[in-house]
Amino acid sequence: MFKKGEIILGLTLFVLFVAFLQTNYCYHFYYMEQIQLFLFNAQWAEDVLLQPGGVSLWLSRFMVQFFVVPWAGSIIISILLYGVWWSTKKGISGSSKSMQTSLLSLFPVVSLYPVIIDPNYFLQGIIAYLFFILFFVGYRSFSDSWGRHLAGLFMGSVLYLIAGPVSILFAVCVLLWEFVTKGIRWYISLVLLAVVLLLALASLHFSVIGEFRFAFLPDAYADPQIDGSKGYLAWIVFPFCILASHYYNNRIPKTANRKRKYSTLLIPILLLAGLFAGCYSRYGLTGTIQEKQLDYYAYTKQWNKLLAVELKDPMLERKMNLVNYALAQQGKLGDAMFAYNQQGVKSLVSTWDNSITTAMPMSDIYYGIGDVASAQKFAFEGCVSSVNGGSSRLLKRLVETNLIMGAYRVAEKYIALLEQTLFYKEWASGYRQLLFNDEAVEKHPVLGSRRKGLDGIAGKAVSAHLLQELEMLAVNNSKNQTAIQYLAAFYLVNKDLNRFKLLLEKYYATDVWPQLAVTQQQALPFIAPDDRKYWIQHGMSRETEHQYTLFERELVAQDGSSAIQKRLGEKYGDTYWYYLLFK
Repeated sequence: MFKKGEIILGLTLFVLFVAFLQTNYCYHFYYMEQIQLFLFNAQWAEDVLLQPGGVSLWLSRFMVQFFVVPWAGSIIISILLYGVWWSTKKGISGSSKSMQTSLLSLFPVVSLYPVIIDPNYFLQGIIAYLFFILFFVGYRSFSDSWGRHLAGLFMGSVLYLIAGPVSILFAVCVLLWEFVTKGIRWYISLVLLAVVLLLALASLHFSVIGEFRFAFLPDAYADPQIDGSKGYLAWIVFPFCILASHYYNNRIPKTANRKRKYSTLLIPILLLAGLFAGCYSRYGLTGTIQEKQLDYYAYTKQWNKLLAVELKDPMLERKMNLVNYALAQQGKLGDAMFAYNQQGVKSLVSTWDNSITTAMPMSDIYYGIGDVASAQKFAFEGCVSSVNGGSSRLLKRLVETNLIMGAYRVAEKYIALLEQTLFYKEWASGYRQLLFNDEAVEKHPVLGSRRKGLDGIAGKAVSAHLLQELEMLAVNNSKNQTAIQYLAAFYLVNKDLNRFKLLLEKYYATDVWPQLAVTQQQALPFIAPDDRKYWIQHGMSRETEHQYTLFERELVAQDGSSAIQKRLGEKYGDTYWYYLLFK
């Protein structure tokens, strides 16, 4: 039975795990759900399960699908971490309930921190690690030496099948434990190590696993395109815990005075604090966490929350892409874009890097603009580049874009996949009603508007250069003001005032571009210097004209001053005038 102190300690640790993860990494867990796909499909399950580590992989994807629910990611991860702590406690010291044992049992938990918060590592690695510790606890429960060795051979083989190369760590820890505890014929454990190594070699020989590192190392639980060395820490820590626990249980006498017992707590506390501090400072990933926060707000259309986030690294292209996207969705791009740290055209649309991380926001942005072909391209490329079986978020986009284009058979295929998910089947069933029904698609408030922009008086807006396509989208569907606002923004951030002037004189005061936003008005004095009549004729308000007059006076008054940029920035840093002259 659990003692009261153990229950209190366990609950305290669990609450601390949940609070820490939810406070710092909730958006990371939402993101993890979006870059994987779990289907309730027998064939899909068979494909996953019939590979080394398949059970841990299947469980990983099953659990991650729930991360879409608020708090679920933090709670599920905390349950796994609590399991690691509790089973480590049992595994390294048996029935010992000393404080040293409880502290040592936290080392594997902290050592998993770098892989928990990195999207390139799968939850499978933590589940496999927990399997390993539970099997180690089970191995230790056999009192008979020969029975224990036979059970170890069986456990090691099963562990390789259900959890992958972590079985090698299991064999190493069994050998180490037998050695330090002076088990009878401890060297027989070498047979266990040989068996699991042979299993790994066999999986390589028969091409069940493609590379050495995926058969033998923690790299198996990470994106194959990256170096999986972050996972090595947890594998190193557990043998250390076995040795440290053996030392405390055998070198520190139970009759030691209180002062000595407390002094023995100091070293593990300091080591644990140092391990956590080192992991947090090196792997905190605060920059990417904020990017995931912005992406989550964009995906869930919480524009005000997105724009309220204080950017820690506004130079990062994808962050500014999402800020500008939010402004555009609120109809504020032309009015407020220069209140943010624009860094040229890449602040509007970043460079494609063939990753699902970039594919998701880029697909959203292009879809928001109305560029259906590009939105579909990035959704498809993102699914292809996924190493987690796909992405429900991108499958939804493929449904939408194929419905818009009238490719109903293709849309039906993606709908059928989403109907096999837990959280998206209702969404998919709703869109199934639009299949082979042009009238229903055209009446849809979102799909109909985007279909209208595809084909019209400007031609087919699907494969042109982006700036040409934006113009075609704006002309085909003048109600889609996002396209013309993005086009004007491209010219302004690129300081291409000649093309901006041509666009202005072609479409201003028409249905395509009925009025100028504030920053667009601010470009007029540099298009037609000293021609105030031109400014008024092309949409400059009296307020903007007055502000420019004040700006021009201060610019002339401070000409030659070394502090001119700073002084003007304090008053006019959110204007196009300041961007044009000083950025």
